[in-house]
Amino acid sequence: MSPSLRPRQLEFRNREGNDEYAFALPRRNRTPGTSAFVRARDEGTKIERCLRSILPVFDEIHVIDNGSRDDTVEIVRRLQGSVAEGARVRVHSYPFALGRFGPEHAGTPADSLHSLVYFTNWAMSRCRSRSICKWDADMVLVRERREAFAGLLAGLGRGGPAAWSLAGQTVYRAPDGTFYEPRGEINREVRIFPGGYDLRFHKAAHWEQLIRPRRLRTHHFAPVCFYELKFLDEGEFDHWSTTEFPSPRKRREWASFQRLRDGHLDGSDRHLPATLLDDRMAQGEAPARVRGAGMPARRRGLSRWMPHFVGIGATRAGTSWVAAHLAAHPDIRMGRKEIHFFDRKLRAPGESGSARDRYDRLRYLARFLRAPAGGRIRGEITPAYAILELAVIRRVAEWMPDAKLIFMMRDPIERAWSQARSGFPRWHGKPLKDVGRSELVAFLDSDPLRRRSDYASCLRAWMTYFPPDQFFFGFLDEIREKPDVLLRDLLGFLEVDFAVADSASLTRPVNASDPVPMPDWVRDHLERAYAFDADEVSELIGRPVPWAK
Repeated sequence: MSPSLRPRQLEFRNREGNDEYAFALPRRNRTPGTSAFVRARDEGTKIERCLRSILPVFDEIHVIDNGSRDDTVEIVRRLQGSVAEGARVRVHSYPFALGRFGPEHAGTPADSLHSLVYFTNWAMSRCRSRSICKWDADMVLVRERREAFAGLLAGLGRGGPAAWSLAGQTVYRAPDGTFYEPRGEINREVRIFPGGYDLRFHKAAHWEQLIRPRRLRTHHFAPVCFYELKFLDEGEFDHWSTTEFPSPRKRREWASFQRLRDGHLDGSDRHLPATLLDDRMAQGEAPARVRGAGMPARRRGLSRWMPHFVGIGATRAGTSWVAAHLAAHPDIRMGRKEIHFFDRKLRAPGESGSARDRYDRLRYLARFLRAPAGGRIRGEITPAYAILELAVIRRVAEWMPDAKLIFMMRDPIERAWSQARSGFPRWHGKPLKDVGRSELVAFLDSDPLRRRSDYASCLRAWMTYFPPDQFFFGFLDEIREKPDVLLRDLLGFLEVDFAVADSASLTRPVNASDPVPMPDWVRDHLERAYAFDADEVSELIGRPVPWAK
């Protein structure tokens, strides 16, 4: 449809014929600022913490009460009159019972008043600002991120319309008030987007899903910016109509909830202070100044000289392009790509903290003395690190626990074929056309090659010792389609300014292999041999992967 012929608004009517809850979404919202909508049902123990944390950052907040039976609404009303920002909060009632996530949702028509889809779009229609944020009643903005998050909201729209994904850490509270943070339970989801009918929620198999135009850029706010609260003495999964959860993330949460409720801790559970949710701004105290989103505390001893970032993979997924542009940045200090220290030169490492361990650290740091002078941010990229053994990953985490990790990906089958195109001429001294079928199959089926395409296993190993908010995930597809956006996001993740000496270099391939077409029999073989779960990767990285079918 021609832009001039597009309607100014889309009207939504429900199959029950209730005109009071019919609504419309405009083509675009025109009021400056950012609106948040908060869906709430029986959130009396959390809603005040939630609202106090976000009152200073949003221009308006719409609380959508879905028939609460507790004092949720009374708490919100009281807050409206007791704090200076209370006028920003508006309360709306949506009194209809909803089909819960899972089978109930699947069996509820999308245009029904009882549908999560209709409810969420109705809630979104209350918002009038140019940007909208979907914020949940069990989410609390991390106070140390408040200033950085407010800066993000203030800058929305300056570079054109865009969506933003936010990362949250699941935190469990025991009945005695103790908080626990299990490692690896970080969820990333697109939560900020332009207001207008082009971005609305549609029905997915188990829940509602935001559908956004392909042309819309999506950026990622790197640090964990909110806690997702789960109280062990409450029915935290009552909004599900099944316990056969469809996603690995939700299954992990369910297992952690049951385990912690039964009093069983494991080594990955981090005990958090009781002051975790104390809101200093509620007492009029300004938030502490932060040096930047995700900036680690000052490091001491040898740790202060360790790299700030490490590119860990994946082979033949655009890492040479990334390395070339990072090495050219004036604030970044890198030596040659692929120093292979941890996979080839470390060998049997000494005991942690021993003289041998200190010597190994000095050997590693010596690699960076050879790098060009200048640049306050040090780093290296060795894609082979993706398949390091757990013991070696643990040593990396001991040496540089705050390191930011870069993990590039592409279609696993295309990645393997690219490695074959590059590897045979380089390491076997003959072009791919001279390689016999059995030799090629043996190469593609080899354990190291196959493991390099198993991104989920690689990430699970690294996430054993590094939290997901220390990872940057990118795709070769993004280098091909929008290299400036990818580089801008990556440099923002590394906390350096966007700078490109030669804009033409953004579209110039780096270390590309010969473009030999993949034979049909090779694709058929790899589709059987490389039957990796794209949804599992999406769950781990918090965003869809381009090769998912």
